[in-house]
Amino acid sequence: MSASPPRIDRWPVAVRSAARLRGVLTGCGLGLRGIGWPESPAVRLVALAAWIGPELAACGTTAAWVWGARRDPGHPLHAAVLGGRRARSTEPSALRVHEYRLAPTDLVEFDGLRVTSRVRTAEELLFHEREFGPAERASCRLLVLGTAGGADALRARVEGSRRPHRARARTRLRECGLSEDQPPLTR
Repeated sequence: MSASPPRIDRWPVAVRSAARLRGVLTGCGLGLRGIGWPESPAVRLVALAAWIGPELAACGTTAAWVWGARRDPGHPLHAAVLGGRRARSTEPSALRVHEYRLAPTDLVEFDGLRVTSRVRTAEELLFHEREFGPAERASCRLLVLGTAGGADALRARVEGSRRPHRARARTRLRECGLSEDQPPLTR
């Protein structure tokens, strides 16, 4: 059993400030991580715990960063409300809360915090991102490389969806090099 990264968001502000000044803590997205904890999905998600608590799940570009498929978590952070709960009051400029229908298989949990799965995150990028440039295409490709079923799983989700903008998602799949008529993406 591996240890969970420390929840630095629970530390008093003075302790966090002192630890950062001593070099014990370093920046990780908008949050902090212990210098001895290399960045991983669990560490990145815990670093965002002050914004994404147990009633939310990191999603979209923020989830792509958690999975290591983006360079930064974006601003504002993106999160989805879980289980019909109401989101806690947050500063609107720091967090954008979405209302998605998320199945239990759409979520991965680290230390009581949740993030959308790799394939669900790629699906969100295809359907919901306003801009879909090189960074978003690269994120989608990186996300499916770590997904069971790879590009086939993502294509099946797009084709099985009844959401609006499915044609746009199909076009974006082709732009990513992930459509059926293109050679498979391998490691």
